[in-house]
Amino acid sequence: MRVAVLGLGSAGARHARNLLDLGHDVVGFDPAASGPVGIEPAKSSADAIAQAEAVIVATPNSLHGHQAMAALDQGKHVLVEKPLATTAADAARVVDAATRTKALCAVAMNLRFHPGIVELKRLADDGALGTIRLARVSFGFDLQLWRPESDYRQGYSARAELGGGIVLDAIHELDYLLWLLGPAATVSAEVAHVSDLEIDVEDLALVMIGFESGAYGCVDLNFFEPAYRRGCTLVGSSAVAWWDWGTASVTTSRHGEEDRVVDVGCDVAETYRAELVDFLNAASRGGAPRTTAREGLAAVRAAEAVKSSASTGRRVLLGST
Repeated sequence: MRVAVLGLGSAGARHARNLLDLGHDVVGFDPAASGPVGIEPAKSSADAIAQAEAVIVATPNSLHGHQAMAALDQGKHVLVEKPLATTAADAARVVDAATRTKALCAVAMNLRFHPGIVELKRLADDGALGTIRLARVSFGFDLQLWRPESDYRQGYSARAELGGGIVLDAIHELDYLLWLLGPAATVSAEVAHVSDLEIDVEDLALVMIGFESGAYGCVDLNFFEPAYRRGCTLVGSSAVAWWDWGTASVTTSRHGEEDRVVDVGCDVAETYRAELVDFLNAASRGGAPRTTAREGLAAVRAAEAVKSSASTGRRVLLGST
């Protein structure tokens, strides 16, 4: 397949390398980067889209919705780096474009391919935990350490105009929580900039989500934690399970029984490759990708509700997407 990659920063370059390794032809466009050896350069994003059968959008967040719609309007299959768009309205327009053109649109949520999340999903779906009543989700890492070879202040994560901030950058956590527990009904949140980071976006988010299932979720996200931390705990009526990034394990515990520990260590690079293969298979063979545009819209709606609740001081009610 001939695939266009829009944006050749860290995410786009990774997609391009994986595509080349998988034997695909790659045409790329980025006004500020050339990308890996083996990419055919395009004159513009429109030129790249026109030359390709499928398109990967890996530009700053603020461009995702517009570029996805441009590709979909030409009937091209599209994989959009998270988030699908920076607003729910734009994300909904992407979904409408995919529906209208009958082209595939997927969202790059690589944590759905991480064996830790996959194991939690299996436990939840199999009923091994009983009725899930509570989830606790966390992510934290110092933004200055994310890409130490570059100035964090210039990256999209640090800039409101490019769709930055911890809420959209860590939308993975909102997305996989929706994947595990189903549609959200209510969102209450606080967001703030509390660190010394020179950014004009929030670096902290504290979120409470009520789910249509009756479960509740607590989410804490930050841009300033000195050591990398990521994990999720699911509390069910008969057992509790927790995934810890640091120990690369999922532990299931129930009263009166020995804990069950599953090793979920992996090379994270493989999760990015897996999401790409999932998209390419869906594009070439039909069927749905693991993260659909409609699910990407649900995550953006949840992120938007987080910001709305924080700005108004009120709980936000969400309908099913």
